[in-house]
Amino acid sequence: MKLRLQFNSIRLRLKRGEVERFASTGRVEEYICSGSDLAQVFSYVLEATDAVSSPTAAVSPGSVVVQVPPAEAVKWALTDQVGIEGEQATDNQVGLRISIEKDFACIDGTDEQNVDTFPNPLAGKSC
Repeated sequence: MKLRLQFNSIRLRLKRGEVERFASTGRVEEYICSGSDLAQVFSYVLEATDAVSSPTAAVSPGSVVVQVPPAEAVKWALTDQVGIEGEQATDNQVGLRISIEKDFACIDGTDEQNVDTFPNPLAGKSC
Protein backbone atom coordinates (compact mmCIF):
# COMPACT_ATOMS: atom_id res chain seq x y z
CA MET A 1 0.00 0.00 0.00
CA LYS A 2 1.33 3.39 -0.96
CA LEU A 3 0.72 6.46 1.16
CA ARG A 4 0.84 9.98 -0.20
CA LEU A 5 0.43 13.02 2.01
CA GLN A 6 0.13 16.39 0.33
CA PHE A 7 -1.44 19.67 1.46
CA ASN A 8 -4.34 18.49 3.56
CA SER A 9 -4.89 15.32 1.60
CA ILE A 10 -4.31 11.62 2.22
CA ARG A 11 -4.11 9.18 -0.67
CA LEU A 12 -3.76 5.41 -0.39
CA ARG A 13 -3.05 3.22 -3.42
CA LEU A 14 -3.48 -0.53 -3.07
CA LYS A 15 -2.13 -3.33 -5.25
CA ARG A 16 -4.29 -6.31 -6.23
CA GLY A 17 -3.29 -8.53 -3.31
CA GLU A 18 -3.92 -5.72 -0.85
CA VAL A 19 -7.38 -5.05 -2.31
CA GLU A 20 -8.14 -8.79 -2.03
CA ARG A 21 -6.94 -8.84 1.60
CA PHE A 22 -8.98 -5.71 2.36
CA ALA A 23 -12.08 -7.31 0.80
CA SER A 24 -11.69 -10.46 2.90
CA THR A 25 -10.52 -8.99 6.23
CA GLY A 26 -11.64 -5.35 6.15
CA ARG A 27 -8.15 -4.14 7.04
CA VAL A 28 -4.74 -3.48 5.48
CA GLU A 29 -1.81 -2.08 7.45
CA GLU A 30 1.76 -1.09 6.58
CA TYR A 31 4.70 0.01 8.72
CA ILE A 32 7.74 2.19 8.30
CA CYS A 33 10.49 1.43 10.83
CA SER A 34 13.30 3.93 11.26
CA GLY A 35 14.83 2.41 14.38
CA SER A 36 14.53 -0.30 16.96
CA ASP A 37 11.95 1.04 19.41
CA LEU A 38 8.21 1.58 18.99
CA ALA A 39 8.60 5.37 18.94
CA GLN A 40 10.41 4.92 15.62
CA VAL A 41 7.57 3.03 13.92
CA PHE A 42 5.00 4.74 11.73
CA SER A 43 1.91 2.81 10.63
CA TYR A 44 -0.77 3.54 8.10
CA VAL A 45 -4.03 1.64 8.06
CA LEU A 46 -7.09 1.28 5.87
CA GLU A 47 -10.09 -0.32 7.54
CA ALA A 48 -13.76 -0.87 6.87
CA THR A 49 -16.00 -0.12 9.84
CA ASP A 50 -19.65 0.51 10.60
CA ALA A 51 -18.50 3.38 12.84
CA VAL A 52 -18.31 5.75 9.83
CA SER A 53 -20.78 6.81 7.13
CA SER A 54 -18.18 8.30 4.78
CA PRO A 55 -14.39 8.14 4.43
CA THR A 56 -12.59 9.54 7.47
CA ALA A 57 -9.00 9.79 8.62
CA ALA A 58 -7.27 10.19 11.94
CA VAL A 59 -3.69 11.42 12.04
CA SER A 60 -1.76 10.98 15.25
CA PRO A 61 1.90 10.74 16.19
CA GLY A 62 3.08 7.50 14.64
CA SER A 63 0.02 6.65 12.56
CA VAL A 64 -2.59 7.48 9.97
CA VAL A 65 -5.85 5.52 10.07
CA VAL A 66 -8.30 5.80 7.18
CA GLN A 67 -11.77 4.33 7.69
CA VAL A 68 -14.52 3.67 5.14
CA PRO A 69 -18.04 2.24 5.43
CA PRO A 70 -18.10 -1.54 4.73
CA ALA A 71 -20.66 -1.34 1.89
CA GLU A 72 -18.55 1.27 0.09
CA ALA A 73 -15.40 -0.79 0.67
CA VAL A 74 -16.93 -4.00 -0.72
CA LYS A 75 -18.33 -2.25 -3.79
CA TRP A 76 -14.92 -0.71 -4.53
CA ALA A 77 -12.96 -3.90 -3.92
CA LEU A 78 -15.20 -6.22 -5.95
CA THR A 79 -15.97 -4.04 -8.98
CA ASP A 80 -14.09 -2.00 -11.58
CA GLN A 81 -14.58 1.13 -9.46
CA VAL A 82 -11.18 2.84 -9.35
CA GLY A 83 -11.43 4.77 -6.11
CA ILE A 84 -13.25 6.01 -3.07
CA GLU A 85 -13.08 9.72 -2.31
CA GLY A 86 -14.29 11.92 0.47
CA GLU A 87 -13.65 15.15 2.27
CA GLN A 88 -13.56 15.40 6.04
CA ALA A 89 -14.45 18.67 7.74
CA THR A 90 -11.69 20.19 9.86
CA ASP A 91 -11.43 23.08 12.28
CA ASN A 92 -9.76 25.24 9.64
CA GLN A 93 -11.13 26.45 6.30
CA VAL A 94 -9.65 23.59 4.26
CA GLY A 95 -11.18 20.12 4.53
CA LEU A 96 -9.07 16.96 4.57
CA ARG A 97 -9.34 15.21 1.20
CA ILE A 98 -9.25 11.41 1.40
CA SER A 99 -8.64 9.17 -1.60
CA ILE A 100 -8.34 5.37 -1.75
CA GLU A 101 -7.38 4.00 -5.17
CA LYS A 102 -6.46 0.82 -6.98
CA ASP A 103 -2.79 0.94 -8.01
CA PHE A 104 -2.46 0.76 -11.81
CA ALA A 105 0.66 -0.40 -13.60
CA CYS A 106 2.96 2.43 -14.67
CA ILE A 107 3.05 2.56 -18.46
CA ASP A 108 6.79 3.23 -18.46
CA GLY A 109 7.50 1.22 -15.30
CA THR A 110 9.59 -1.91 -15.04
CA ASP A 111 8.12 -5.37 -14.54
CA GLU A 112 9.40 -5.23 -10.96
CA GLN A 113 7.63 -1.91 -10.31
CA ASN A 114 4.40 -3.23 -11.78
CA VAL A 115 4.20 -6.51 -9.85
CA ASP A 116 0.66 -7.13 -8.51
CA THR A 117 -0.75 -3.89 -9.94
CA PHE A 118 -4.01 -3.53 -11.83
CA PRO A 119 -3.80 -3.30 -15.65
CA ASN A 120 -3.50 0.30 -16.75
CA PRO A 121 -6.49 1.28 -18.91
CA LEU A 122 -4.20 3.60 -20.92
CA ALA A 123 -1.66 0.90 -21.78
CA GLY A 124 -1.15 0.62 -25.52
CA LYS A 125 -2.89 3.92 -26.29
CA SER A 126 -1.13 6.93 -27.76
CA CYS A 127 -1.78 10.56 -26.95
